[in-house]
Amino acid sequence: MKKLMILVFMIGMVPFFANAVSSSSNTPVLGEWKYEVPSAPYGYEKGVLVISEKDSQLVGEVKLPDGYKIELKKLTFKDGVFSCGLYVDYEYVKVKVQIDGQKMSGNVDTSQGQMTLTAQKVESSK
Repeated sequence: MKKLMILVFMIGMVPFFANAVSSSSNTPVLGEWKYEVPSAPYGYEKGVLVISEKDSQLVGEVKLPDGYKIELKKLTFKDGVFSCGLYVDYEYVKVKVQIDGQKMSGNVDTSQGQMTLTAQKVESSK
């Protein structure tokens, strides 16, 4: 009977362990990233990307220096590549960057062409 109870307990815990394993795969991209896109229009060329998890899904936003926030859409992270989209002045732009430790670099695809994005992870004060 004891063995049966232990087995039932362990089977019941599988979803929790699976959830912990899957969420940890997003760890490299989670946090705040100070970004620069030098060729972006004034006001959008610098800011902070904030990426977190909610219900095991990536969520995020861009915080601009003037306090304005833009929600990130369709966030994915796989094999060191983070991608997402966002609306900038009613235009949907796509972001695709490579994560390398505390740095990210890649491109933003817009109707004006590709723009280079670089970012540095902000150290948390915890």
